Amino acid sequence: MLWLPLIGPILQGLFSTASSIYSSFKSTQVEQIKADVETEKVSAQIIHDTNDDIGIRIWRDVALAMPVVWGTLIGWDTIIGARRSDNTLWHPWASEWMFHVGNYPESVSYLPYVAYAFLFGVIGFNVWKRK
Repeated sequence: MLWLPLIGPILQGLFSTASSIYSSFKSTQVEQIKADVETEKVSAQIIHDTNDDIGIRIWRDVALAMPVVWGTLIGWDTIIGARRSDNTLWHPWASEWMFHVGNYPESVSYLPYVAYAFLFGVIGFNVWKRK
């Protein structure tokens, strides 16, 4: 029983150290969340301020036009050019209705997917705001 007064301060020191480490970890997480919220507020304010700017809307449409047209034509060729298991076209006129669009260069091959992600993201945010 004589060892209890010796163990108590040691355990108290260990617990207080662990508690302070956990507290600093949580405060760091809270500060990160606050910074993320502030960043989102600034981003939302920029979007709100430029929402009615006709120049930005026109340039956005110009920038998205080509990837969307290209993706649509690729999708059309994929659907119309679909082949059966015996490697024949699904309809005799299918090859006449295809556009045979070329591929984007490798350095910018991600652009159509970015355009579609942006468009679907805008649609998703608009649907979310209407809830």
